[in-house]
Order: sequence, then structure tokens, then C-alpha cells
Amino acid sequence: MLRVALTGGIGAGKSTVAAKLSELGARVIDADALSREVVAPNTEGLAAVVSRFGREVLDTDGALDRAELAKIVFSDPPARSELEAIVHPRVRARARELTDAMPEDAIVVQDIPLLAETGQAPGFHLNIDVEAPRELRLERLAERGLPRADAIRRIDAQASDAERREVCDVVIHNRDGREDLERRVAMLWEERIVPFAENLQAGRAEPRPEKLQFVESDPAWPRRFEHLAARLRRVLGPSAVRIDHVGSTAVAGLPAKDVIDIQVTVVALPVIDAFADALGDAGFYGSALHDAPKPEFPNPRVWEKRFYGYADPGNVAQIHFRPIDSPGQRFALLFRDWMRADAAARADYAQAKGVLAAKADSTSEYAEAKEPWFDHEGWPRANRWAAETGWHAPVC
Repeated sequence: MLRVALTGGIGAGKSTVAAKLSELGARVIDADALSREVVAPNTEGLAAVVSRFGREVLDTDGALDRAELAKIVFSDPPARSELEAIVHPRVRARARELTDAMPEDAIVVQDIPLLAETGQAPGFHLNIDVEAPRELRLERLAERGLPRADAIRRIDAQASDAERREVCDVVIHNRDGREDLERRVAMLWEERIVPFAENLQAGRAEPRPEKLQFVESDPAWPRRFEHLAARLRRVLGPSAVRIDHVGSTAVAGLPAKDVIDIQVTVVALPVIDAFADALGDAGFYGSALHDAPKPEFPNPRVWEKRFYGYADPGNVAQIHFRPIDSPGQRFALLFRDWMRADAAARADYAQAKGVLAAKADSTSEYAEAKEPWFDHEGWPRANRWAAETGWHAPVC
């Protein structure tokens, strides 16, 4: 199933987005509702809260007085951390129970206000952040009856917009009214969420577009890499010796296809084969492949790799799993570092890309046409640069 996390600061409009996604067909799990459920009367969660904060956080009926508890924790960060240590594990466990009970083809959206703070983002296929201007959020909270000073404390106690953006794949801006917000959500559903779910059901990665198109260097590319790398680290753990952003999108200022290239260095390729099911659960699919051999290393076997993609149509990626110290692993890092360091080489490569692209009718034709350039220009020049500068492939 497609697992989506939905987050946003208090008053940003996350509940409206969740309601629209539910209307469109998503199964929504509300973390706020679960946080109430796990500390309901006669639960061990409530007993743990009372043990830490005292019976003064209970109302006359013996239920949790959330307003009284909020007065304590929103002005005392250590106390808030202790409360979260009680509540969050129980909420996560309950969310897992609900998710496991859903159909395999479900699109499950978990509404998680503290996604950035709790480090859960890599466990989801797609993370969505809802943002609204601070003053607008304060106005909305005032309409709910929350005093401005309390609203400010609650906003400041949460992650900043920038911190949420760092872990989210999609940012939905909520500043032009409910109708505009719902329109944006519907577009996201049709153009990205549903195709993503279909790819997962089919067990396939989103292919790179065959229509060849270069775009200007995008400052969002490094963040897109980090989101994918975090998901790969979660699956592979220490089996990934290192995970690197490589290829043209890793070089600032270099035009490129809008496809993120990632190299995962492993001790040996059978390690990746053992993780095939876990990678598939996370949305990564692929198979065995070979890089094109270079003159000094003509044996195709030393160029073997595992070549994967990601199922998200909004973040097309190519993941190259290569053994440590193999020629392909070394060259991917060398070429990236050479391009980053040598402006003249970068300009030469950009020009060569433009010339080759003008002669190619598709991405596949372009990729094939580039190989002679790498054999006669890229490979020898990059290795000369490495010898001149003392460059060595980083180990970890």
C-alpha cells in the first residue's frame, strides 16, 4: 500500500487537506485522535501520564485535562519531551495496527503534526507539508478561541516551516482560501498520489521520460536526493557503506535531465539481492545491469551493478548499487567531484551534452551517444585531474 505522511504546523490547514484526501479515497489515520485514544480513561497511557505529572492533570471525571497538561508542557520543553516519550510510541503502535488491518491496495494517509520532530519521515513513501503564513495561522487559532500568547507558544514549540520542508516531498501552500487548497489537493491526488499507488501495486519504478529534455540546475535537487537517501538508509542500515548524489543533478549549475542519480556503495552486490523485498516495500525496484566498460577495465564483470528506480512519479530517480572500490563506483564519485571543481571541464561537458542532445531523438539514444565522449574525453580527463590534484575516492 502507499503510505503517505501529512504534516503541518498548528493552524496551517492540515485538517482540511486530510478531509479532502479522505473524500478522494484515502484512508486517513489521525495522530491527534490516536493521541487522545492512548491516554483515554483506564489506559496504561493515562496511568503513565498521571505517574509523571500528577493527578492535577485529571478533570473531575478522571479523564485527562488536556488544557491543564498543555499549560505545563508548552512552557517546559523537558516536560514536553517526557510527555512525548509516553504518548508517541503508543500512537505509533496503534497506527501500525490500523494500517496493517487495511487492504493491500489502500492509500493510507497518516496525519502526523510532529513528523519532522519525531524522525518518522523516511518510513513513508511520500511526505506532504501544509504551510500557511504565520499571521494567518494566528488568526485561525484566535477564531478557535485560543489566546494569542498561547497560540504563539504552540507554534514556536513545533518545528519551523523550513524544518518541515527539509523532510517533506511536497509543500502545499494554504493562503488563498479553502477552495484553492482543495483544488491543489485534488491535483496532487490525480497527478502524483494515484500514479504512485499504481506503480507500487504493479511493483515497478517510475521510468525516466523517453522524451529528452534538459532543465536548468534546480536547487531542489539536493533535497530530493536527501529524501530518497533517507529512505534507503532506513532499509539498508549499515549495509550501505555510503550513499552519494552523483550525476549531473549533483553538480550545481549544470543543466540536466530532471532525474536524480544516486550511488549506493556496498561491500558486495549479493547484499542488495538480499534486500530486494524490503526495497520493494519502500518503493524501490530494479534488477542486475552492467555499466559500459572503460578501456583500462574491459571485463564486463567488474562493471556489474544493481540498477533501481523509485515508484514516485514526482521524484524520478536512478539508483546505482555498486561494490566498493569497483571502477564504476570510483568513477561516479570522481566524475562528480571533477565537475564540481573544474569550471572549464563543466563547461565542456555542458557543451558536449547540448551537441549530443541535438542529434538524439530520445533519452535512450542520448545515453548511448554519450558513451564515446566518456571513453575519449570524460574518463581520461577525469583521471588526469585526479592524479594532478591527489583526489582519492572517499571510503565512508
